[in-house]
Amino acid sequence: MLDVGPSSNVDDEAHLTTFLDRLAGAGPDEPTAAAQKQIRTSIEAGSPPAGLRRLAEALAASAADGPPPPRRPTDDLPSVVAAVGENNLVVLDEFGPEAVAAAVTALLVDGRRVVVTAADRAELIALRDVLPAEVYDRCLDVLPPLSPAEQRELRRLLATATPGRRARSGQQLPAQEAVPEIQQVGELCRRARRARGGNSAPDLIPGLLAGLEPERRTAVTQVARCVDRSLEALRPRENRSWAWALLSDLIYSRHRATFERLLEDTAQATAAADRSRNSPPITVVGPLPAEAGELLRRYLGFLQSGGRARSYFRSGVQRDVQPVLSQLRIGGAIPETAEQIQLTVEHVDLAERLTRIDAGCREVGIPAPRNADELAELADGLTGISAAARSVGALRHDVLFIHPNSPIAVPDLATAEQIATAIIDYAEHGSVAEAEQRLDRLAAELAGQVPAQMTAPEHEWAVNAVRERDAAAYTAAVEALLAARREVQDQERCTALLDRLRARTPRLADAWAAASETGSGGFGLAWFVEVDRLLQDLPAADSADVVMVLGAAELGVDRLLLTAVAPRLVAVVGSGARPPAGGPTLLTVLQRAAALVIRGRTPAQDTTGRVVRLPSGAAAGGPRAVGVAGNRGPVEQAGA
Repeated sequence: MLDVGPSSNVDDEAHLTTFLDRLAGAGPDEPTAAAQKQIRTSIEAGSPPAGLRRLAEALAASAADGPPPPRRPTDDLPSVVAAVGENNLVVLDEFGPEAVAAAVTALLVDGRRVVVTAADRAELIALRDVLPAEVYDRCLDVLPPLSPAEQRELRRLLATATPGRRARSGQQLPAQEAVPEIQQVGELCRRARRARGGNSAPDLIPGLLAGLEPERRTAVTQVARCVDRSLEALRPRENRSWAWALLSDLIYSRHRATFERLLEDTAQATAAADRSRNSPPITVVGPLPAEAGELLRRYLGFLQSGGRARSYFRSGVQRDVQPVLSQLRIGGAIPETAEQIQLTVEHVDLAERLTRIDAGCREVGIPAPRNADELAELADGLTGISAAARSVGALRHDVLFIHPNSPIAVPDLATAEQIATAIIDYAEHGSVAEAEQRLDRLAAELAGQVPAQMTAPEHEWAVNAVRERDAAAYTAAVEALLAARREVQDQERCTALLDRLRARTPRLADAWAAASETGSGGFGLAWFVEVDRLLQDLPAADSADVVMVLGAAELGVDRLLLTAVAPRLVAVVGSGARPPAGGPTLLTVLQRAAALVIRGRTPAQDTTGRVVRLPSGAAAGGPRAVGVAGNRGPVEQAGA
């Protein structure tokens, strides 16, 4: 018996190579040596054949656990297809040519790629002669001219093909970059569908701007953008309603002088308040005369020019300011130095400005500040109002003289805001007429991407949506184009692979194409090849799903190298065949590896010679019985 004990680690490449050498050593002929060399190369490359590894694992497990227990017929699977799906090693015992043909047919219908091999070519010819006509086109003398990966891809494409996708043959789609963006078309459609011919000032703007020279139009647009920015600085409008009311008055030149004084006073007062934050506190202990500020500034100039503060023989300036100084305290003391007098001057000036600010706010109808924070907010708001008033004034002037016979006037703030928005909108998107022209141009360019006779329905849908200014329909069409693009690519790839397959195996290509159109599936194939030729040149990995060995009873252990052809091996033992005496054989090794045995009854000869095929089992996926004429019994499954 082949020595594969429980200590063998078949996951280790060295042990798997040893197992390979033991198999090959049982029959040192030229085909065996060629197969051994190819398999060794695969193992060293890190890709050992799955079938060989599974055989080694099964033998190692049997050596560890002892002989496998006998199977009872009720324990086994009821069909060959199901058996192959659940077991890597299967033996078909007492199977005649018709029964084997039924098993091959079931595997092909199930979509399996089967390599049928035998030592004697006559066995292969005899099997092919009894195969049904519906699978004959899938029987090959050579492998398809596609790599295993390409075969998988083609089978997937054929299995997922739909009538709609097959109708894509010959269709072309525009390049992705040639399809206008959804956002661009949506904006143009929105603009093109706007009402035309209004008489309001914003409606007249596009027509006037269209007739301007580019430099003049750019200048007007800059003024409109300035208005938009300055008004944006005053928003939200609800929080600064006083600012918008004052701005409306300024547009009509009301409160202009008062506003200018108020603007200057708030700016100066804010700066003075900021400087005094870190200064010593100044206290007024009594009423100050009306000219207090002037007297303090004269005394400050006296000190800064070299004059001295004296207790006796005081100068006139000092005597005049003394009543003012007596009412002021800095840090609890009367100010004396030039620095202290400077602080008192700023304090008195700030008080005077705040008085004027309060009066100015009442005059223009806005709330007066109650503290330093409100003063800073007022100064900021007045600065924004001033900027907005200047920009709106410039806009009113530009729009008034935009054309010698300009019909547009800017009577109020609301109109100025609307006109500025209309100018910016035109600068960014153009007019309704321009939008329609751009959409027509986009539709023509999109339609011209593909010849008319090759245009896909989704492409035509997108073109019509642009022409009809329907943004929603265009969005749906572009999304449909994405799906259509995938279908066209899949169909082109499927056609290309089928053409390559047809160049060498035309009948197989036609059979697969027909199965795809009818939805019957079963994209299987059967390659009939002699054992020696198969071992001489093993197919690439994943070229087959099942290797079926005819006449397995007469083969030696070395023919187990056929497990390198596919992950699953089915050994067929004909009626009355018996293994040679002495030494291990392919069948005895499979028995040791607990291969599933399906035993068929040998029927009596029928003079009619009518072949009854294995019926397809709905649950098991394959034939459930083998029979010839009316006296053939069901498949029996026996233990290994």
